[in-house]
Amino acid sequence: MLEIFDEFRRTLDDIMVQAMHKRVVLYGYGYTGRFLKWYGEYYHNIRVDYVVSLDMQVGQAYDQEIFRTSLFDFHYKDVENAVIWLAEPVEQQISAFLSERGYIKNQTYFDFYEAIYGADINWDPVNQYNDIFRRQKTGKRDIQFLEWIEWKYQCNFITAIDRKDLDVAREHGASYRVTTQKEIFPILDRCHCVPAQQDAIFDYGCGKGGAMVSFLDYGFRRVGGVEYEPQIFDILMENMSKLNLNNVAEIECIQGNAADVGAQLDKYNWFYFFQPFDNDIFRQCIDAIIDSMKRCDRKIRIISISPQSYGCFEGTGYFRLTNQFTIDSRQRVVDVYENYLK
Repeated sequence: MLEIFDEFRRTLDDIMVQAMHKRVVLYGYGYTGRFLKWYGEYYHNIRVDYVVSLDMQVGQAYDQEIFRTSLFDFHYKDVENAVIWLAEPVEQQISAFLSERGYIKNQTYFDFYEAIYGADINWDPVNQYNDIFRRQKTGKRDIQFLEWIEWKYQCNFITAIDRKDLDVAREHGASYRVTTQKEIFPILDRCHCVPAQQDAIFDYGCGKGGAMVSFLDYGFRRVGGVEYEPQIFDILMENMSKLNLNNVAEIECIQGNAADVGAQLDKYNWFYFFQPFDNDIFRQCIDAIIDSMKRCDRKIRIISISPQSYGCFEGTGYFRLTNQFTIDSRQRVVDVYENYLK
């Protein structure tokens, strides 16, 4: 795990371990709620028993029933004895609601926003860039790994960039969307990945570097990526510099057409695609990986999220689909391919 996340993890852990052997109510179910739910189970095997949403129009549960706040008035099972994890900033209305029902702050209900961000809960629109590539979120912060380091180290990972706004890669490129530990860790777990010293992973269409940071946090010590859009690449390099990641790992960042990456691939045995470009470029990238295999025979695994380009693997004679599953994301389906060894 990367040391840059130690403070963030420690804060979450100190709260969550107090819920061991207790019922848990997750109060709020936006991205922060889904992250806290995942983190509690992934790191502590603490499972949320009840999910309460403040807005029934959005943020529907992926894998669990969802309740209104009236749950607390029904004497439902032992909900009155549960620990409450607040996944929303605490306003007077919320604290009064909980106090009326006998819940006590930092004993039976916990304010994650205050613990993580203090009073600095909202992104300041005054300090936003006009440049569409450098703009950042406005409004409420979320609690998750990459958004926290944006706040802590003044990086830029989270904000999406639409395909129509790309200056160079518009014809073959895709919109920029970040993937984080919440998505990547379960994928690598399902691949039974335990990164060894010789393992290295390459991200096609690496964007601002969010997935690369997540790979390093998982345990890889050699990562690489290629990004075509020059202005996004500049942000990638700034992010890596601000986090001083080159001091703890071997990182290779390439600016240019992904289809032109050749001999650099020979040092990698894992490859990662999150629908980064169209089938024409995708097919050329697969051909480049095949050429690399011919130069350096080795076991290779390819991870493809939202795998609309699955046809690029079929008929090559070099790869077979070895795993297919879903993750807790809007782009659920993941394909994993392995090559045939000689």
